[in-house]
Amino acid sequence: MIENGFYKLKNDYINLIHSVGSVYDDSKSRPIYCCIEDKNIKELFWCIPTSNIIHRSNDQIKKIKKYCSLDKRNIKWAYYYIGHTDRPAIYKISNCLPIIDKYIDNIYLSKGNHLFLKNKNDISIIRQKLSRILFTEKLYPDKFEQKITTIKNIMLRELGKNI
Repeated sequence: MIENGFYKLKNDYINLIHSVGSVYDDSKSRPIYCCIEDKNIKELFWCIPTSNIIHRSNDQIKKIKKYCSLDKRNIKWAYYYIGHTDRPAIYKISNCLPIIDKYIDNIYLSKGNHLFLKNKNDISIIRQKLSRILFTEKLYPDKFEQKITTIKNIMLRELGKNI
């Protein structure tokens, strides 16, 4: 994986997520945004599910914009980000997942090319929000519905790292 690239997940990963009781619905094979490699664990990446904003109702968009406009001290500020790649997109940051290369099905293509997030401001804000979610997760393991800590521990075991 390359930081800031978009990818598709293997069904094995989605099955793994469900096997630990995590909530993750990807019936449309949406792209995930490979945000960043973990600072302390080589080969472990943090990815963020994305969604096309066009598929959202006005009420949903209003709610997401409300969260994005909250004070940074409010954890809900970090839940979402609205950005743009080849189209307007919602980054579901509070649904972030730890992942390793083994679970990437393929790159996500747009107009025949591997899609990357290039806007430095978007990258910076998304990383700030991700840091906030991961900090909260460190304080309260498995706080979020996708069971971040449990999945991270599985990824670490698969990488042969000590937990």
